[in-house]
Amino acid sequence: MYILPAEYFNDKSCMNWFEEWFDSPLYEKLYVNRDESEALQLIELLEETLSLHACSHILDLGCGRGRHAINLARKGYQVTGIDLSVQAIQTAQEKVEQLNLQNVDFQVRDMRNPLPQTFDAIVNLFTTFGYFMADKENARVLDSVVQMLKPGGIFVLDYLNARKVRTSFDSSDAGKFHDIDYNIKRYLKNDAIYKDIHFMKEETGAQKTYSERVKLYELDWFEREMDKRCLKIDHVYGDYQGGYFDPESSPRMLIISHLKADDKQE
Repeated sequence: MYILPAEYFNDKSCMNWFEEWFDSPLYEKLYVNRDESEALQLIELLEETLSLHACSHILDLGCGRGRHAINLARKGYQVTGIDLSVQAIQTAQEKVEQLNLQNVDFQVRDMRNPLPQTFDAIVNLFTTFGYFMADKENARVLDSVVQMLKPGGIFVLDYLNARKVRTSFDSSDAGKFHDIDYNIKRYLKNDAIYKDIHFMKEETGAQKTYSERVKLYELDWFEREMDKRCLKIDHVYGDYQGGYFDPESSPRMLIISHLKADDKQE
């Protein structure tokens, strides 16, 4: 049985929500059943629609625990994955070592700070965007993408469908793993979707609460901000099967774009 140490319920450190939450072992336990087949389905869609065989080096921006980066590496691409969470990168690296993959590298890094190299393609998957309350900070991620993308290179942004989230999110959820109960509450505030996750250990009554927050941007915001940065949108899909994007009903907003080769600032 996995036992969480007491300090994870008593820690009062003040961080950005994603820094503390993504490094917590509770995060890994809550999302342990994330569908690996879904991650593979997305990668296959990208291969079919983008001719990714032509991309020798791909950056997974906000790679988390490496689901997508590892699937890309298994298909033969050279992959770099970056994430701010030390724990996530450590877990991803352990998976790579177990699989004996030599063509993937993971680094701890803020996605707003570009690496000193360029890539054939950059992917930002599973809603790893919109973590900052200020629009200019979220837009800095796009600035970072442009600096790291080769002219003509592909940028893929897999994001929630903000309009659908506003009208049809589940307000509550609950469950249990081992001796820990959790309750989830979702709500809208300041044009963002919040998720408060409250944990309690049955044996001791110890409690801990984390919050997730994603700013809600619709397609027109991305169109404006990408156009400013010479990113041309080529396709917008509404799901991982490559379905048409309907802002009222699609579960996802998968934006496929490329950096205009003639316009990139040197």
